[in-house]
Amino acid sequence: MLLTPIAFFAFCLYSQTSAAEVSPCPPDWEAQICELKSVVEVLKKEHLTEIDVPAFLDETIRLGVKTLPYAGFRNAEEQQEQIKKDERTRHGAPGIGIIFETLPDGLHIIDVVPDAPAAQAGVLSGDLVVKMDDNSVVGVDNAEIAKYANGELGAPLKLTLLRGVKNSAPKRLERLEFALLRAIIKPRPASAKRIDGNVLYTRLANFPEPTIGDYINVLQAERKKGAPVKAVILDLRINGGGALNAAIGITALFTGRNKTAMVTLQRDDKIQHRITTNWPDYDLPVMQGQDPLAPLQADEWWRSVPLIILVDGQSASAAEATAAALKDLGRAKLLGTPTYGKGMAQTGVGTRDGTYVFWTNARNLRPNGCPMEGYGVVPDWIVAPRKDADMDGVLLGYREVDIARPAYASKAAPDPFADVRKERQRMRDRRALARLDESKSAALPQKEFGSDKDWQLKQALNALAGRPVQTVTVNPRFMPAQPVCVKLAEQLAE
Repeated sequence: MLLTPIAFFAFCLYSQTSAAEVSPCPPDWEAQICELKSVVEVLKKEHLTEIDVPAFLDETIRLGVKTLPYAGFRNAEEQQEQIKKDERTRHGAPGIGIIFETLPDGLHIIDVVPDAPAAQAGVLSGDLVVKMDDNSVVGVDNAEIAKYANGELGAPLKLTLLRGVKNSAPKRLERLEFALLRAIIKPRPASAKRIDGNVLYTRLANFPEPTIGDYINVLQAERKKGAPVKAVILDLRINGGGALNAAIGITALFTGRNKTAMVTLQRDDKIQHRITTNWPDYDLPVMQGQDPLAPLQADEWWRSVPLIILVDGQSASAAEATAAALKDLGRAKLLGTPTYGKGMAQTGVGTRDGTYVFWTNARNLRPNGCPMEGYGVVPDWIVAPRKDADMDGVLLGYREVDIARPAYASKAAPDPFADVRKERQRMRDRRALARLDESKSAALPQKEFGSDKDWQLKQALNALAGRPVQTVTVNPRFMPAQPVCVKLAEQLAE
């Protein structure tokens, strides 16, 4: 009986030696690509069952690319579905009307679209979705969630969710089920209303392609309703971003022409590209070649009305780029908590047979030359989301700085946030052992945005009225050190 494993072991050694002697690959291939080919050839011949080699290789590529920051791979079928999804996003798509954040315990609903199927059925912001059509969404990535959520107009979708029971001690969760029918949900990122006299409270929930035109329309409609608007509050809290050109357009709307909205650094930070507030730097397909800001150039109100922007730890990408640009250009003051810190841009290209790969190709710099990646944007007034908020917990909420970079993602530079990431996790662990009340560090529910319960909005109104603003002090150990800013080409020219 002992001879069998010894003989098998000898066979393995012989097989590995033979494979190493004859290379099946051209000399210009990476050695690891050649290794992959060898592995595939062995599996094709020796695996217990016949494997689907194209699918196996697609998944190998997908898993490898996915380890890089904001990169991914789609096979031909997935790419066609993404093209259709992008088109539906521009013009409306079948859905139930929920906006959620994917966390390990499920889908945290942060907003419900008014009059959409979810809202009509009684789904609320703050609910936690744990199943879609009896498929668990706990610990599931966004690609799988999309498979469950996507469907045709009128198709049913069953949601299973958990909802906290009010005034229960200890905290108790109620399990609910909703049977919904998908309807066309059109992108409506912007809203506006008058508050506190003649202050215009505006909100952008995200940055889809129609953002600029939609935002202009809702503001103009409110301006026509009464006395002149004396100030604007732009709420970008829990705004995960979207089309970067839409962010440039919103910046241009409030600053006017000939300003630097952003500078990108490409390929090892050696190539600088300046993005301005001039057309067509904010052009998008939905505009069909027409500048939506051209008719507003004679209306100086847009460039002079006092402006405060609300941000938080979930203001990311295009949202924090907008806030940073308007702050650096001296056009707005920021109030809230430091933003998420996604300061990178992505691009993509079709590869072979309809497949598609996308990757991070640029680092976005603020107009002042400072990076946002990892650091985020620090407001002029740091204000807690609630009067009694646990700010330590707020600052330990998941951010860009908490995403580990694989060692091979950059040959030249180590992970700049490795130490602060470990420190942040140690603090989370200590908080968990202390069993602190996490509800005091949760993001403000979106249903309270713009209401009389909105503590940060109340402080913004104080700032506009010249009243004291109740700020808090941030422990620097919770966030990265101040970034090293770059001398921009235009500054060097001066």
